[in-house]
Amino acid sequence: MLFSFDFTDMPIIFKDVTYIYNKGTPIEKTAIKGLSLSIGRGELVAVIGRPGSGRSTFLQLLGGLIKPTSGSITVSPGNSSELMACSGVGVVLQFPERQFFEKSVYDDLSFPLRRAGISEREIETRLRDALNAVDMDFHTYRDRSPLEMSSGEKRRVAIAAILVLNPEVIALDEPLAGLDGRGKREIVKELKRLQGEMGKTVIVATQDWEGILNICNRVIFLENGNLAGDGGAELIREVASRTSTIQSLRNALKAMGIDLGNGVFDAEETFLRIKMAAEHQFAFK
Repeated sequence: MLFSFDFTDMPIIFKDVTYIYNKGTPIEKTAIKGLSLSIGRGELVAVIGRPGSGRSTFLQLLGGLIKPTSGSITVSPGNSSELMACSGVGVVLQFPERQFFEKSVYDDLSFPLRRAGISEREIETRLRDALNAVDMDFHTYRDRSPLEMSSGEKRRVAIAAILVLNPEVIALDEPLAGLDGRGKREIVKELKRLQGEMGKTVIVATQDWEGILNICNRVIFLENGNLAGDGGAELIREVASRTSTIQSLRNALKAMGIDLGNGVFDAEETFLRIKMAAEHQFAFK
């Protein structure tokens, strides 16, 4: 089921984009197939799908880390090229520690700015603003090694490293992976702040779509590199019934006579409903 969006301001346009890994070899694989879509300015979009659906490839294409085998991508008006021109996109990788190479947060975040010839005074202002934007105190974190932080702190520093460059679009690959409940809530809070308070276009490629269910206003669903769905809450509910691990657990419990009820809910709500169902059963024994 496809939903159309009528945006007058489209900073991102994919037009018939295909990407093939190892083209011309025996292990050739088409990861994205003739993908056409537009993303409006200021949206918070989740790109979801099963492993191998093309989520990460989509993000790499968007960020200019790879170029399309065919088709074109436009980022911001007038910035179009089949060779991929995406100067307005900042990408946060799934494993943020791979983005760090300096001894301190200050040195890491200031590196690209220093190379661009920006003054030290301006650099400090940008770093202070970027860290504050992800709820991290500048003086507390400036001299800390990013490699010695918690997973949640690393994710936030990685986001700050993108913010110092002030991109219009921020794309994140599996930002909730490997985090505990508190870490996930912190990152979800920052994603909403990036969109709502800073006016950024935020695109999240994730398997853990339940974690951002309540903040994204649009879902792009990929299957085997194809656009299988594009919509809002209706699509989320449809995808939930087919792909969610929580839904699979609910179905298994229902077959055992434990009905958790209807609706789309996250892991924490699932646990509470299981607990209530168990207490209810024991109460009648």
